[in-house]
Amino acid sequence: MASRMMELSESASEASEDDSIFDSDVETSDDEGYEGIPTWQTAANIGKNIIGEGILSLPAGLAAGTGIISGICVTLVFYVVMVYSFWTLGRVCEATEEKNHRGMGQKVTDGAFFGNLMAATNLVKTCFTCTAYALVIGRNGEDVLSQFEGESWFTTKRGAWLTILLCVLLPLCLLRDMGKLAWTSFVGLLCEAGVVFFMIWRWADGSYEPGGEFYASQRSGTQVAWKDGGGPEVWTISPSTLSLIASMATAFLAHYNAPKFYHQLRHRTPRQFLVASSASFTAALVLFLCCMVVGYLTFGKNCSGNILHNYSDNDPGASASRSAMLLAVTFGFPIAFTGLRDSALSLFACSSRRRVWVPLTLGLLTVIGTLGWCLEDLGVLNSLGGAILGSLITMVYPGLLLTWGYKYARSQKEDKLFFRKVEGRVLGHALVVGGAMLLVFGTGVVVWKKILHKPL
Repeated sequence: MASRMMELSESASEASEDDSIFDSDVETSDDEGYEGIPTWQTAANIGKNIIGEGILSLPAGLAAGTGIISGICVTLVFYVVMVYSFWTLGRVCEATEEKNHRGMGQKVTDGAFFGNLMAATNLVKTCFTCTAYALVIGRNGEDVLSQFEGESWFTTKRGAWLTILLCVLLPLCLLRDMGKLAWTSFVGLLCEAGVVFFMIWRWADGSYEPGGEFYASQRSGTQVAWKDGGGPEVWTISPSTLSLIASMATAFLAHYNAPKFYHQLRHRTPRQFLVASSASFTAALVLFLCCMVVGYLTFGKNCSGNILHNYSDNDPGASASRSAMLLAVTFGFPIAFTGLRDSALSLFACSSRRRVWVPLTLGLLTVIGTLGWCLEDLGVLNSLGGAILGSLITMVYPGLLLTWGYKYARSQKEDKLFFRKVEGRVLGHALVVGGAMLLVFGTGVVVWKKILHKPL
């Protein structure tokens, strides 16, 4: 009898161990034994989170009526603001010892409303972002795969999306350690850098100038042309500049993942997080400026919303660039999806144990997969979401967290200096005011152009 009881005890112990393994938090910052991700890998993930398909729309922002120098100045201003607000979120995480927006909001306000509001905002925005990724992957996949397979179900938008979702995205989204995603992020960044290098090459060799190698084979309306028959505009600022400003609300957007990036950083400190943030945002800035300026100099006022559409189908470099962008966007999806999943876990106060985490991942992928299958375009809803939610996530919420986090840190009477007085009393309020203005202007631009269908 005693031996039988010992066997039952051992079986129960083994079952308990198996259950604890299934419930464990290995490979996530929730686990105390987690080593963290090196700075360069964190920077690669942040950079891939920032740089997506939207980079290809920047030349059209200049072509709409903004001079080159004016556009560069606008981009530089947003670069500085976005690096600072992103870094601020990491510092608030450190000051409050929290790992998500909901926890930070509850700590600095001593209530649940603000934290839940931020989590809900992040959830909606990341849902829009992942759905937009799905639509872009489907369209790009159709364009790229049709060159190799001819006409088949796999080369349709839906077929390409479902194939990539099941074969590539599902395994990547099931990874808990973002350090493993850093390798695909790095490949994606190299692909985007390669596209920008191709654009510089074609501008330099004059292939798309009148009489150039590919000029005659371009689609109608995509050849280089200048306003009033002149040349590139340099200092011009017009009402259309508001479109470029509005687009910058989401151009440097990675803030919904900032707490995740901070807590998975190896040997994390605010200073180390600043290094990772500065490196990634600077890489994004360089690629943004090069793509924006070179695309505009190559095609003038006829820049398409996706600048690769301006390049000839007979150009092998353009075909390779379209394939590279498909790969880059595909590898960017898991980073955005991480934000969606973490927002859902945070908002609904779910455990991050595997028994919750895996079904939630599969459920959210099913939702995004269905939306990518059924929808053709998010239209004005995505534009409004970007203008409103982007402004809140990148400026308003970080500004409020900075202001209230400064008061919270002082109330704790700790020796560590997380925030300077000028930040808590001035810069936090400036971020909130600037974000509110961007929200109003951005929403106004979307309503004016997308709903009322009037030119700026």
